[in-house]
Order: sequence, then structure tokens, then C-alpha cells
Amino acid sequence: MFALLQNHATGMPSLDAEADFRRARRRHTVARMRRWFNGRRDWRHPRTLEDPAVHLGGLPRMQVVPLVAIVGTLEPTRHFDACFRPASDVVRRRWERIALAHRRGDALPPIELVGRPDGYYVLDGRHRVSVARALGHPDIDARVTGVRPQA
Repeated sequence: MFALLQNHATGMPSLDAEADFRRARRRHTVARMRRWFNGRRDWRHPRTLEDPAVHLGGLPRMQVVPLVAIVGTLEPTRHFDACFRPASDVVRRRWERIALAHRRGDALPPIELVGRPDGYYVLDGRHRVSVARALGHPDIDARVTGVRPQA
């Protein structure tokens, strides 16, 4: 129910996608201020996988992955925070294009993940994860390699 309230639809998907990005950036700013006021001056970015070559193994399998199980990325990024909210306006155009595709109902390719015991790490698809979380989606289609995370 809350996801429906936060994803206003004006009937103009491009305007809605722009509003989605602004809303996601505000959430990042509020979370950052909250951490600062609580005395945690460090700003967290998504975790990175220390040695991805060790964990890439086996054939990729298609599965639906809960977004909360995605905990990091293979490569460090300063453009997203630990919750995959956009931390920079650098990602705005691409983020809005993906949000627009979601709004129009266009099919997007599955993201690519590496499974680890502590969660999933994004190999390809950080923007799609960010948009899906911002729009309140519970899960996402993914091509997964590696081990399955423990529940």
C-alpha cells in the first residue's frame, strides 16, 4: 500500500520518472543527514566483493531475487549509497531512462549477480536495482552465478 502512495502517476511517464529520481535523491540526502546527526560521519557506499574471481563459478541461472538480499557490488561506486539510492546527479539521465521504462511497462534485461553466503553482489545492473528499490518493487529478475545466500 505504501509503495502505491509513494509512486504518484500523473499520466505522463517522463515527468513521473523525473519525479522518481528527485524523490530518490531526497531520500539519500535525508538518510545522509540522519547519519550525520546521529554521530556517524562516515557515509556508506555499497559493499564490494574483495576478490570476485574466486566466487565467479558455475553456469548462470535465472531466478527472482528479493531486492533486500542485494548487499553490494563487484566494483566500488560513489554514485549510490548502501541502499542503492542515487548519491550523485551523475546517474540522473540513465536512472530516469530506466524509471521511464518501468513506468511504460517496457521489458528490461535481467541484472547479473554473484551469490555469496552474505547476499548478492551486482555485476551488472546497479541502476536497475536502484530504480526497482525506489519504485517499491519487492524483487527483480536476475542471472545469478556463485553460491546461494543463506536465508
